[in-house]
Amino acid sequence: MEIVFQTMANGLLVGALYGLVALGFALLMGVMKFLNTAHGTFIVLGGYLSYWLLDLWGIDPFLSLPLVVMAMFLIGIIFYKLALSPLLKLPNIGMRINTSMLITFGSIWVLDNTMTVLWTPDVRSIMTSYTGQTLKFFGIRFSLTGLGGLGVAVFVALALYFILSGTYFGKHIRAATQDAVAASLCGINVQRTYLFSCGIAIALAGVAGIVVVSSYSISSTAGIGWLSSAFVVMVLAGEGNINAIIPAGMILGLIESAGLLVVGVSYRQAIALIVFIIVLMIKPQGLFSKREYGS
Repeated sequence: MEIVFQTMANGLLVGALYGLVALGFALLMGVMKFLNTAHGTFIVLGGYLSYWLLDLWGIDPFLSLPLVVMAMFLIGIIFYKLALSPLLKLPNIGMRINTSMLITFGSIWVLDNTMTVLWTPDVRSIMTSYTGQTLKFFGIRFSLTGLGGLGVAVFVALALYFILSGTYFGKHIRAATQDAVAASLCGINVQRTYLFSCGIAIALAGVAGIVVVSSYSISSTAGIGWLSSAFVVMVLAGEGNINAIIPAGMILGLIESAGLLVVGVSYRQAIALIVFIIVLMIKPQGLFSKREYGS
């Protein structure tokens, strides 16, 4: 029985990471209807920046969070200006989703090769004084990096909720999401709202990258795996339901952990894909009732 509780505890920690991984992806899709297939690659880029800061200046990965966030926010703004802003002229949402998927897929090739040049194709990981250390509660062991990731995920989710529900910028995001033309007529600078939203989404990918590289190895081509996890979590939560992303990630983590007890670790990704297909067949709107931002 102890192994069951331990596996479930590990599932919650991994699930919190899945939720963190999906936050930026869901935000970009919910606000601007951009399907950013390069999201996983941006996560890896954030992990590499954290690795670089530790390797060059000895900055702990969790302490490097503000620096990585600022860098990734600027990268997100540049990415929006170069790749995404022209898509706003497309006549309908369907074309915007399809075209953004193709453009961001091409961006993966550019980013992957850039990271290969900067950091080589070798697998990288971060080793700190607390790597591999655990805390024991009621006979269940929790990794320190996993607990740190859980704390970061909860903090980031609460901060994003506050921004979306308790600030004028959040109101602008909600207005632009519902009707960009009407928001513009009301005096909201929709272009600037989209610009900063993209910056925040890519910065969130960078935060996820810090947690990922603290617990897992990364390489320049590892982004596709994290993209698939983000996609499954968004489907579980329901498109546009930002508030349910972390709970949906934890559900996925628990389901994966339960599956590992039955079929083994080799089928971990297969379990996520099966969950993805089942949810699309039974409840395509997601497991959680859809709410507007800040509701």
